[in-house]
Amino acid sequence: LHDSPLLSCPSTDSVALIINNSPLDSGTTVSKMRGLVLPFIFFNYFESNMKVKLGQSSLHENYTDFFLSAFDEESKRTACFGMTRKVPNDSTYTLELNFDTCTTYSKYSKRVMFMYLVIAYSWSVSESGSPAETNMQVSAKLKKAGKMIFEKTYPIKRTQPFVQGNTQKLRSDFVSNMVESLSLSTKQCIEEIITDINNTFHRNGEPVTANTSAVLNQTSTSITNTNISTEVIIKTPENKNSITVKSMNGEFNIGDKIMFYNFSTNSYIKATVKEIKEKMLIVEYESFGKIKTKELNKTDIKKI
Repeated sequence: LHDSPLLSCPSTDSVALIINNSPLDSGTTVSKMRGLVLPFIFFNYFESNMKVKLGQSSLHENYTDFFLSAFDEESKRTACFGMTRKVPNDSTYTLELNFDTCTTYSKYSKRVMFMYLVIAYSWSVSESGSPAETNMQVSAKLKKAGKMIFEKTYPIKRTQPFVQGNTQKLRSDFVSNMVESLSLSTKQCIEEIITDINNTFHRNGEPVTANTSAVLNQTSTSITNTNISTEVIIKTPENKNSITVKSMNGEFNIGDKIMFYNFSTNSYIKATVKEIKEKMLIVEYESFGKIKTKELNKTDIKKI
């Protein structure tokens, strides 16, 4: 989806995009997870769970080609530079991307129930899918004539809800949901990279020259205009130590009660906000009598 707001700015610089590694495994893999068996005399219940990892074999288009074409299309909408497929030279900027991580997982379950009623019996078989989780991290280096202009890492985490539909299409819808999670994570990553390059080329309205080094601080606050998430960090005047984060899911404060989806238990868990970062929240929750902490994306949290 290319739905980010159009941006009109001069495109005086050319950037050649280079992807140095193959992000996905060649095939989608399925591994067995812990199941459940209840073998009673009159009632039997069997549950098998499978962990599915998305691979290239489930995609019609090569993912690297998709990333390149999506980046090119988005740059035409919102970039203050032009994309080139020519061999880079000293007058061309090169953007080198390395996929440190690019995985999409989900869980698929099958349940069989058999009930014996002496003179009759009843049995049923059901299948279900869980939300997909994408974990992507891309390292970007912008160079010109061998000189580093900026270097930054883009971590993207996303949970894509799965809506149960037609039973006959359940398995295909399950895989499609994993692909959608990967696609939307890719969209967010591309938009953030283009925003940072725009800011580098046109800081204060002036293009960056070849001799200027603009190394971005990875821990600094970056305000981006994307369709995935928009947040602003604000310090309230009443209490300078209180931080409020405005996002698409509402405002978050330290101490807020929230809910998040837990992939391993296939359920929502209540937690408390303990720390606020640029795009992530550190939450505290109780699991089997123990207090645990977890880092979550703000877009994956619901405020209670």
